[in-house]
Amino acid sequence: MSAANCLLSEDQFLCSICLDVFTDPVSTPCGHNFCKNCITTHWDNNVPCQCPMCKKVSKRRPELHINTLLSEMVAQFKHEAQQKTSKVPCDVCTG
Repeated sequence: MSAANCLLSEDQFLCSICLDVFTDPVSTPCGHNFCKNCITTHWDNNVPCQCPMCKKVSKRRPELHINTLLSEMVAQFKHEAQQKTSKVPCDVCTG
C-alpha cells in the first residue's frame, strides 16, 4: 500500500464545488463525486437539478449515494497529511 500512497495527491480528493478536500463524499447517478453538503446546497439553489461537472439534468432530485471507498481514502489521506505536518518542526523551535 505504501507504493500506492506515493501516487495520491490532494487534487484527487477535491470537491469541484468547494475546491476543498471532500467532506462526506457522495456520488451522483452520473458518477461524479461531491461533498454531500455542497451538492445538496447546489441543487437547493439551482432548478432543475443539474450535475455541475457533466451538466446532466434530472427532472427530480437524484438520489445520492455515500461513496464509502472515497470516504476511506479521504480519511487516510487526511491522516497521512496530518502526520506529515506534525513531524515538521517550526522555524521558532529549530532556531
